[in-house]
Amino acid sequence: MNENDRLVLFTIDDQKYGLPLATVDRVLRAVEVTALPEAPRIVAGVFSLQGRPVPVIDLRRRFGLPERRVDVDDHFIVAQSSTMLVALPVDEALGLARDLDDERVPAADVVPDLNYVESVVAAGAEMVFVLDIDTVLTDDEEGALRDRLAEAPGK
Repeated sequence: MNENDRLVLFTIDDQKYGLPLATVDRVLRAVEVTALPEAPRIVAGVFSLQGRPVPVIDLRRRFGLPERRVDVDDHFIVAQSSTMLVALPVDEALGLARDLDDERVPAADVVPDLNYVESVVAAGAEMVFVLDIDTVLTDDEEGALRDRLAEAPGK
């Protein structure tokens, strides 16, 4: 089994989500985030990872969930999209699961309007929404974020 056959599972508001292991750089305990002025609303701010600024993408805002403060027990999943490294605050990182391709259903069949969900996997009685890290940010949001990062002090 290679990393393309596994998912990193996590929860947000008791719903399970997954990211392909191949896109995940690391999982960290939540850290302090610095605001990034004029960044897209979905960007909670940035933090430094080994001297590199990493934007924090607030999935709660993307999913239309109630906002809440990041707790010290929360996790950040640092993931590599095709264009940039980002951090996703999650309630809890659950670990790895084997990706059951034969149990995957295309997202459009279950949740047609959620472009950032690639597929849905049945995990027992639960459903796991598998995110497409490349579509969590829209093209406009990514462009605006790149502009803000380029203008940030210390760059």
